[in-house]
Amino acid sequence: MDCSRCHGLMVPARLEEAAGVTSGGSLSGWKCLLCGEVIDSVIAANRKHHLEPKRNRARLRNG
Repeated sequence: MDCSRCHGLMVPARLEEAAGVTSGGSLSGWKCLLCGEVIDSVIAANRKHHLEPKRNRARLRNG
């Protein structure tokens, strides 16, 4: 798997959740060896539903 940020190598990782956020447990995800980008199931789901910004939408001048 390639990193979407730097195209480096993503490796499986065990991610620890912050205490108080949920159960304080751990979950599996991916971490880039080059830039440190972390992807888990929640991040992947949010990015899947996020709309890409539209380009070439210049504002029209008034007047």
